[in-house]
Amino acid sequence: MRILHRYILKEVLKALALALVAVSGVVAFALVLQALQEKGLGPLTSLAYMVLSVPGAAYLALPLSAVLAGTLVYGRLAADNEVMACQASGIPISSLFWPTILLAVVASLGTMALAAWPLPASGYAAKCLALQDIERLFFTQLSSAGKLTVSEAGFQITVDRVVGDMLYGPTLKYRGRNGQTYCYAPYGRVAFDRDHNRVKLALWEAVVVDEAHAVPVRGTHSVGLTLPTTVPHKVDDLDLWHLMAWQRHPEISDRVRMLPEDVTEAGIEVHKKVIRARSMGELHGRVAAAVGCFGLVLVGAGLGMYFHSGHLLTAFGVALAPWLAATILTMTAVKTVCRATDNPQDHVWLIWTPNVVVVVLGLGILAYLSWAWTSPLRLSDLLRGRRG
Repeated sequence: MRILHRYILKEVLKALALALVAVSGVVAFALVLQALQEKGLGPLTSLAYMVLSVPGAAYLALPLSAVLAGTLVYGRLAADNEVMACQASGIPISSLFWPTILLAVVASLGTMALAAWPLPASGYAAKCLALQDIERLFFTQLSSAGKLTVSEAGFQITVDRVVGDMLYGPTLKYRGRNGQTYCYAPYGRVAFDRDHNRVKLALWEAVVVDEAHAVPVRGTHSVGLTLPTTVPHKVDDLDLWHLMAWQRHPEISDRVRMLPEDVTEAGIEVHKKVIRARSMGELHGRVAAAVGCFGLVLVGAGLGMYFHSGHLLTAFGVALAPWLAATILTMTAVKTVCRATDNPQDHVWLIWTPNVVVVVLGLGILAYLSWAWTSPLRLSDLLRGRRG
């Protein structure tokens, strides 16, 4: 019996390792491609960004990889008639699922560990890394989208086209000394001061309008802007302990602390409610997803044995369906909690419901396979006998 358990566990862990490496690599590469398109990262920066994306990619890939490993291994056992051989040898089918339970525990704890610290820390570091090459970021955004917004500095610029350091048709909106300022010019030039992390814009024949009407309407207009190399922490950048702290004390969040001094008490309370709801949704979403990962592995192994999913493509199709359903339902529920700023605690059950259902479903499938599916007296026969 121990030899059989070690054999199944070895196959399951080997399949988990291969699937995790493959899926994580694809997800990390996709994240880097997205960053390249949006932020224009350099070669070395792209490699560093990929390394920082590994925890996030592993967090997304671990549940799917664990489900795929269980589905593939147990489907192969059923397809090769090894389950039937075990039953003929007097080995109960229920004993074959001990490696599955161990795999489910490992996957669930791994998902929880990634969500607790490496995932938010590496994600925040990747965001900061993408802002270090300010010049590349500036021109990439303007060339690809024709628009650059720096919300932390209250600055927005749109252009018709960019040629070298020349800007054609630039339109600026920023908050200066004289209040909100709008500026349009037929052309201008941009220069960078890397020592002070500033960008300087010289706009010729500019039309400027500000709240105080203190700037000449036409003429050469110069704007200096300090670009941020760091970004405020959001709820997805926090570990579980900081999420609990922000949920209880939203006033310590970056969003509330960085509010302008002229914000009213009512405005501050609105921001506190938003932070509390988002922290609650993110916290419960991560923990519930880790619990749901346990049930997903059980469901995958059970369905793999039931459908004889020994082929890789068949196993992937069987494993993808429950993982995708649980993931979509959980993400939708998290967004619902985040939007319910007045009473987020009343909607937390939406996050937990699909994950608890997956756990119950997984245990039910294993119970059916252990005591009814391969039994000489099938459950359906037993029910017919009682009716008769």
